[in-house]
Amino acid sequence: MKLFISIMLTLQICIASFATNAESINYYVIAKQAMPFQITTSSEKHSGIVSDIISRIFVDHYIVNYHTYPFNRMISELKAGREKNWVTYGSPNWGGIQAENLSDMPIYTVRHSILTNAKSDFFYHNLKDINDKVFVLLYGFNYPSLQPLIDSGQITELRVKDYAAAFRILDKIPQDAVFVEMTSRIKYNLKIQGRDLNQYKLQDFSALIPNYPIYLALDPKMDKDIQTFINQKLSDMSDSGSLTEIINRYI
Repeated sequence: MKLFISIMLTLQICIASFATNAESINYYVIAKQAMPFQITTSSEKHSGIVSDIISRIFVDHYIVNYHTYPFNRMISELKAGREKNWVTYGSPNWGGIQAENLSDMPIYTVRHSILTNAKSDFFYHNLKDINDKVFVLLYGFNYPSLQPLIDSGQITELRVKDYAAAFRILDKIPQDAVFVEMTSRIKYNLKIQGRDLNQYKLQDFSALIPNYPIYLALDPKMDKDIQTFINQKLSDMSDSGSLTEIINRYI
């Protein structure tokens, strides 16, 4: 009996030592604005397309530390480089720290749409159609193809902190306001807020904001073995269909 207890204590010490010394992954999450890619709850549970992919990649292999911040604060933290071996998501189209070191394969193709109230008679055919419209955009998200139109005064920019505020503006000034965002995020947030999509009109906006891929964005100084591990796991998930399975949970 004493031998058994001694063996169990030694095993527990070894496990604790391994957990303490194991490499950690620092996963950065955007608070409130990144659904369905990153979803957080008041109980600090994490889900969403990117978060589920991260969980699947690192399960049983690495300790994942979660860091949740508003978008601009998150970018500042990444630039400061206080945590090593960090991961989030990004795209070459975004530039900056979220484009410096990307996974070998993309995880999703982003599409953008214009959302208007169903009462609006707005239809997008060409640039003339958006003259004098109020473009509702989320804080922290920039659109290089829209910026020249904003700078010239062709369209008016109105920044909001979340989707609920964007939808309220469309309801309040249906003939003047349009909301530009990723199609997947518009649909997801209409659904979770209990809003009927039939009360709104969704129009493709790829003519002005072309479709583009998003990837896992990795610490430029990430340990090479970890980076190789991530890319191999992503490839395996793509081949097995689990990557598509995760995406289909939310979109």
